[in-house]
Amino acid sequence: HFKAEGEVEFKSILYLPSQAPFNQFDNYYNTKAALKLYVRKVLITDEFEDLVPKYLNFIKGVVDSDDLPLNVSRETLQQHKILKVMGKKIIRKILELLRKLSEAEQARKKKLESEDQDEDDDEDDDEDNENDSEEKKAMDYEKFWKGFGKHIKLGVIEDQANRNKLVKLLRFTTTKSETEIQSLDNYIERMP
Repeated sequence: HFKAEGEVEFKSILYLPSQAPFNQFDNYYNTKAALKLYVRKVLITDEFEDLVPKYLNFIKGVVDSDDLPLNVSRETLQQHKILKVMGKKIIRKILELLRKLSEAEQARKKKLESEDQDEDDDEDDDEDNENDSEEKKAMDYEKFWKGFGKHIKLGVIEDQANRNKLVKLLRFTTTKSETEIQSLDNYIERMP
């Protein structure tokens, strides 16, 4: 959850599902975002499409703003400038969350590679606990990628503004290890 302040103030709780629905691409262009929009704790709409693009329609959540007018129709509200700013901030937060999960995965892989090269058994229990949480985040991203990787790939195609951020989230299987997924940056680093 987060609270955005600045020219627009709103509170939001976003949820990243742990599993992808089995029919997620049956009606991709007709599926509506699962974000609920509230204005001053009054529900305005259940499925508001303009806050996040189609490729992020698997994100569930609630957005509450005090800056939006309460007494306008939904059609007028869709054209409101404040919603565009809110949408950009929400997309930025979602991509930041995914980037953090991705970085935790990369850090875990690098650490495992360095541990394989030199075996040190002099680590503290506190470090092991921190490593367990990092490993959990890394596993979370791998699980996320298996379920929602196609969404990120569609985002690279559809979203020109956030393409560079989305490319860093992409994962691929390689001939070196077909069971592990690799980021594009890691793949390029290993090239001769």
